[in-house]
Amino acid sequence: MARRQMLGAFVGAGCAALMAGAAQASDFKVELNETKALHLAKPVSTIVVGNPLIADVTVEGSQLVYVMGRSFGTTNLVATDSEGNAVLNLDVSVVSQGESTVTLTRGPSGQLSYNCTPRCERIPGVGDNPDSYDALMKQVAGALSAGAGANPAAGGMPQAPSE
Repeated sequence: MARRQMLGAFVGAGCAALMAGAAQASDFKVELNETKALHLAKPVSTIVVGNPLIADVTVEGSQLVYVMGRSFGTTNLVATDSEGNAVLNLDVSVVSQGESTVTLTRGPSGQLSYNCTPRCERIPGVGDNPDSYDALMKQVAGALSAGAGANPAAGGMPQAPSE
């Protein structure tokens, strides 16, 4: 009788361990160029991302991490406690931006990406025509540097108030 109870306890413990492992390994989706908060159930001391070119993290505390979608694909994120025990093993999938993104394919000249919310504006997208992509990135960089030039905090000259 005691042997049967012990066998039942071992089987029950094995099933509980399998269920706990399944709860730790799951899928987390974040859109490209978006950030999503990941709240951890237990404090962690180390977080490792399998491929930071696909997704990257910013740690806000021992139980809060922000996951940023950098490029399409799937990678993993492992979080461990101070003793090196795995607290979380998560698959992270970076997916395309929702319903607002439109991709236009124009024969041999390649594809162009647009964000249509509600008016369509060109955005740089993975797989876009390289010349168009480079031109758009130069425009964005120019707009950013022009904005920084007018910002005293960024080293620019303050603008005189108009009368």
